[in-house]
Amino acid sequence: MRYPKDHKETARAEILAAAARPLKEKGFGGVGVDGLAAAADVTSGAIYSHFGSKEAFLEQVVNEQLGAEFAVVDDLDPDERRRRLAEFLHFYLSDEHCAAVADGCLMPALTADVSRASDAVREAYERRMAALIERLTPAMPGSPAEQAESAWALVASVVGAVTIARALPPGERSRAIRAATLRCVTAVLDGDARAAG
Repeated sequence: MRYPKDHKETARAEILAAAARPLKEKGFGGVGVDGLAAAADVTSGAIYSHFGSKEAFLEQVVNEQLGAEFAVVDDLDPDERRRRLAEFLHFYLSDEHCAAVADGCLMPALTADVSRASDAVREAYERRMAALIERLTPAMPGSPAEQAESAWALVASVVGAVTIARALPPGERSRAIRAATLRCVTAVLDGDARAAG
């Protein structure tokens, strides 16, 4: 039987998508190659064949997934980009996203693991973060320097809020942290720096 030309790339993408779920849910130290393989319904050998090592798999997850959710804000018009970002942040800071570790944003789930990973993983993270900030910068008010600063602050705020909220027991305190963060970042998007501070 002959496989289509892109069979290997398609299989690799499917393995990455499926195996990234337990990696985000359990953390780098909480799941082994066997667990990654089981999630993708492949053998451990397939993980090594496609990615080389568990750490190389983490690097590919970072390359593929970091900031991907924020693509919903893409628009040439800065006002429309800002509107889409404000709308997206309501979801990002929601109960639904907070509970969806395996299917949610990579940053709250794996940033601590990346900080302990190899230079190659950390450099991939840095590249993807820079691309994310470039995507968000046009949605921010102010001069170009202020826009970039605000984009970094926004990402750090919402990722930090979800990370802390997930560490707390579900309930009012978790919601309050996310609601306060949403008010602050929305104020920045509206150009009201005093309200955010």
